[in-house]
Amino acid sequence: MDKEKLLQQQAKMAAMGEMIGNIAHQWRQPLNALSALNVGLGLKYKMGKLTDEEMLTFKIKSNEIIQNMSSTIEDFKNFFQPNKVKDTFTVNEAIRSTIRFVSDSYLSHNIKIVFNEDQKIVLNSFKNELVQVLLNIFNNSKDAIVENSISSPVVKISITEQRSSVKIEIQDNAGGVNEEILERIFEPYFTTKFQSHGTGIGLYMSKMIIEKSMQGSLISKNKEDGLLTIIIIPKVIKDWSYSI
Repeated sequence: MDKEKLLQQQAKMAAMGEMIGNIAHQWRQPLNALSALNVGLGLKYKMGKLTDEEMLTFKIKSNEIIQNMSSTIEDFKNFFQPNKVKDTFTVNEAIRSTIRFVSDSYLSHNIKIVFNEDQKIVLNSFKNELVQVLLNIFNNSKDAIVENSISSPVVKISITEQRSSVKIEIQDNAGGVNEEILERIFEPYFTTKFQSHGTGIGLYMSKMIIEKSMQGSLISKNKEDGLLTIIIIPKVIKDWSYSI
């Protein structure tokens, strides 16, 4: 148990480092946009050409940028709350929160995210833990896509409602994984990345979170031109849930 808690803490710290990098990268664009809006507003004011309509546009655009930045920080704060309590949320919320964290790093590598949000499936579960698992999977897909220099990279996400559970499928087109490696990717400290780029605990802890804490299942398999990861979790976690 102590070893699992240590691994969980290491995984959380690794996720935090990755997420801080994503947030810093993600904030550069809106900060540049705010700077450009301010410069433009100042120039028009000096030239005496600032209209009420332009002032209103500035207010709306700048507020929208600030709200998006605020949402990112709110997600970050919630993700690292020490309390592990069940919450009621939709699968879409968890996936959207994760996409906000990785969107800019995906954009910088021209990786397209395809997510069909038609279904709004409500869960009574651990949202932060689910986001941590999704973040690990999204980052692994990005790394594989970059490493293999995929020309038209895409990550597809789909959700399917079952009788008492929900299935989340994440499919990339990074070329898949060698079958011998695929059998070991959920082992602790196993990584195919350079030592400075991976700890080998992300997928192990993801599997522990899904199977032990959230009473579900997590598998990955080669399909088509990439790796398909399937998460199945119950809509409601029973009170006897084992927590890691």
